[in-house]
Amino acid sequence: MNSGFLNEKLTPILMIILGIISLLFPMVSTQTIGIMSGIAFMLLAIGFIINGISEIMMTRYFGLIRVIYGIICAIFAYYLMFNPAFVSGFIGLSTYIFGILLIILGLISLFMGPIAILGIVTVIYGFLTVILAYMINDPKILGSVIGVWLLISGILSLFTKKDYIDV
Repeated sequence: MNSGFLNEKLTPILMIILGIISLLFPMVSTQTIGIMSGIAFMLLAIGFIINGISEIMMTRYFGLIRVIYGIICAIFAYYLMFNPAFVSGFIGLSTYIFGILLIILGLISLFMGPIAILGIVTVIYGFLTVILAYMINDPKILGSVIGVWLLISGILSLFTKKDYIDV
């Protein structure tokens, strides 16, 4: 099996299969995202705590701050790994902030930029993002959105002639 087959056929097929599974079992995909994110934050927490403890000997304040960051990351990782509602709430909050920033940037571009249509498109995209953020606060809808994204990305990647996948 050569790498061309892997990039051009196998990966998009796996994305389509995972998208279908995510649409059939949306809570499983939300929990999987939470577990993977939680593991990443737990590794970050361990790094902060180890670095902070080793740095306490040199400078107490910076070491203590890193240990506190590590404890906060560990608590955050626990909630990400074991609470799907927290995962969707966190992603929803992040998406709300992104949508509001898009609206603000669109309004600035609308009134100050040379191309007004770009500002209008950015404001519309910002409103759509805020609507999406409202919808993905439910873990089942978040899992379905992940499934649709995997399906669309897999189908588009299947018919693309590139050596890489734009997702």
